[in-house]
Amino acid sequence: LLDLFIQWDWSTYLADYGQPTCKYLRVNPTTALVLLEKMRDTSRKNNVFAQFRKNERDKQKLIDTVAKQLRGLINSHHS
Repeated sequence: LLDLFIQWDWSTYLADYGQPTCKYLRVNPTTALVLLEKMRDTSRKNNVFAQFRKNERDKQKLIDTVAKQLRGLINSHHS
């Protein structure tokens, strides 16, 4: 889980999820989503003016996109 967040390797995680040889086999998508949302909420609370900086906006958009994909992954595997 820590490697996934440090390396920000979401494309690999989302592409390989559910395969027996995936790199992040032991990472639960629900846990990853909870941590990602906490990270996003903390970032928004601490940086009131972050919305004015392009790189902060881009980072928030990326986090939102990954969170949406994780929700889709969770929903598809619980159906």
